[in-house]
Amino acid sequence: MIRTIENLTKVAVALKAGSEKGRYNFTPEPVDFDFIFGAGSAGFCTLESVLYEKGEGDKISLTIPAAEVSETFGHLHMPIYCALGLQNSADPLFLEVTVTGVSEADSRELVQSIARGASHSCGGGSCDCGCG
Repeated sequence: MIRTIENLTKVAVALKAGSEKGRYNFTPEPVDFDFIFGAGSAGFCTLESVLYEKGEGDKISLTIPAAEVSETFGHLHMPIYCALGLQNSADPLFLEVTVTGVSEADSRELVQSIARGASHSCGGGSCDCGCG
């Protein structure tokens, strides 16, 4: 049985981003990104809502106008932009998200995820996004 994404599960995705539908010119190769689903203090962001109950191998495509980036990514905005190597919002941003894994998050991972969300950090400033 394929495990599906639910609250506080560890989710692994492969991201492809670009400036046109089907043209992922911002990411020559898919970028791996992991997060704890539902760990943000403001509730689910739009990305989490569309991923809810998806399983490994499921794929979604999003077209995100620059004005909706914060709402779409919520607490994951800076970590995703760091992972993709993006500094500014493309208008619109085309994103393909493939679920590559869903697993149980251990208590240490949950605490770390919540702490990162509270501090708005995506790696201690090592990604050069300015969040450090």
